[in-house]
Amino acid sequence: MDTQLLMRTAMLAGEMMLCSGAETYRVEDTMGHILKTAENLETAEVLVLMTGITASLKCRGQEAVTMVKRVDDRGTNLGRIVEVNDISRKYCGRQISLEETWNRLEALHQKKYRQNLWSIPGITAGFSLMFGGTFPDVCAAALTGGVLFAVLYFLRRMRVHAFIQDVISSALIAVVAFGISIFLNGSVNTDNVIISAIMPLVPGMAITNAVRDTLQGDYISGAARTLEAFLKAAGIALGVGIGLAVFQRFL
Repeated sequence: MDTQLLMRTAMLAGEMMLCSGAETYRVEDTMGHILKTAENLETAEVLVLMTGITASLKCRGQEAVTMVKRVDDRGTNLGRIVEVNDISRKYCGRQISLEETWNRLEALHQKKYRQNLWSIPGITAGFSLMFGGTFPDVCAAALTGGVLFAVLYFLRRMRVHAFIQDVISSALIAVVAFGISIFLNGSVNTDNVIISAIMPLVPGMAITNAVRDTLQGDYISGAARTLEAFLKAAGIALGVGIGLAVFQRFL
């Protein structure tokens, strides 16, 4: 068995899972199962942190193979996590060869992931309804969600830092919500509209993974994800505060 290819395959699977929002213990488990299929295995160790992956493989009669991969870009793509797990299970179950596993993972890695930002208006309208909003509130939330969609699309195309994206988006949400309220003579609950519009920005996945990593004993990754979620929440709060201050000062 080609141990170099096996290591690259495990590393690629782990990288895609970590970039897609998987918990660190899940990434370690998947990579560990792949590496343990090596012939004449002596040791197989995997260490996954929030920002990088380290893996080592040693087979009898061969030199140890070690790889380190830095992971900077992280998002949420649960579909990709499921696909990587499905491929790894088929390989570990001897249903596909190592070469075919590598080819499938490489094809999946090259596949572009499109975020459905266009669905944001519907999401914000749904949250407004769930929070007890009236018909004007739901319509205002949908309109504010449309503004959020346009702003996020532009900022991501410009590759603006995620924290700055949250601040700018939240500030515009507050301004638009108050603007709609004034236009409709106060018939809109601005609190409902603002809360509904910022829900797509709330770091729910980061908080969930932080708790799961911590409960699994991965305290470094758990603390890092907690800090990430806190900074994102702080950015949202700062943006809304700036939006309110700007609206009250100039409008």
